[in-house]
Amino acid sequence: MSHPITRRDLAKLLLALPAATAAAAESKPSAPSEAGEFLAAHEPGLSGEERDRLRKALADQEKALAVVREFKLPADVDPALRFAALRSKR
Repeated sequence: MSHPITRRDLAKLLLALPAATAAAAESKPSAPSEAGEFLAAHEPGLSGEERDRLRKALADQEKALAVVREFKLPADVDPALRFAALRSKR
């Protein structure tokens, strides 16, 4: 059985994520997504170059989001932060 993931392991993963997504983006060009195409087509006042950059940026964002969503965190890992509610003014 594998060892449980620690907060330090999670922090390393989160710090490595931008580098991993940059490497993935450099390895193959981003295919425009439907959302990127829609937003670029319906955003007023953009030049052709700006629309292309918007499409590419949205495709890269979707890749990065997919990497985060694919990461499976076991249920036995404690949260890094604890929520503490503020007292009501009433």
